[in-house]
Amino acid sequence: AQLDRLRAVRGGRLLEQFLRLVYFIGVPYAALLTGSIASIDMGLTGTGGSILGWSPAEWLRGLSTALTLGAIVLLPIGVASRQIARAGQPLGVDDRSGGAVIVEAIYAEVHWAFYRAAPLILLGEVYAAALFGVLLVGVEWIVVLIRNGLSPSPEERQIWLRRGVLLALSAALFVLTQNVWLAIVLHAILELLWKVWLRRLVPRPIEQGRVPIGPAADPDVRPLHDQP
Repeated sequence: AQLDRLRAVRGGRLLEQFLRLVYFIGVPYAALLTGSIASIDMGLTGTGGSILGWSPAEWLRGLSTALTLGAIVLLPIGVASRQIARAGQPLGVDDRSGGAVIVEAIYAEVHWAFYRAAPLILLGEVYAAALFGVLLVGVEWIVVLIRNGLSPSPEERQIWLRRGVLLALSAALFVLTQNVWLAIVLHAILELLWKVWLRRLVPRPIEQGRVPIGPAADPDVRPLHDQP
């Protein structure tokens, strides 16, 4: 209730966005500045190439991997959403603007990469780091679910399912490429495509009061064959 009152005023909305920026971007950036983690641990740079530490060949291989994973994830969810719409079930439509979708994709991927960095440093194993990162994010999500109630609507369950798929996709892409930039781009593209696809699946309401084209029918005028 307090958050709703805060969001009702412009200053509160700006404060909320500033705090989210600090939490998702500022904290990892501060860790990089203090040397607690390195950019390579978060997947921001590679091991030594001409483009952000990756060679052009590595970028192409990573892009191919990202597109393959994206297609594997996108097609089943697209088909499932279509079946849900045909069955008349409610869809978890994304009401955010395109810009908000991109910003949230950046926030999420940097946040998840930050959670994978410490396990990667401590364990030195990319698979374990990806797994521990998923577990840490899962703890966060459980807290959010408990706070908002453990009985989400069908639309909310679909949204949480897509988030889980994106988290698993991010972890898999990190294991295969260790490139967070590809994860950000793929995350944003998938969310934008899902947004457009779900919008197309939602039935449009019939407009009320539509005026028919052509002259209005006169109730006193009858066809010739009906006249006495």
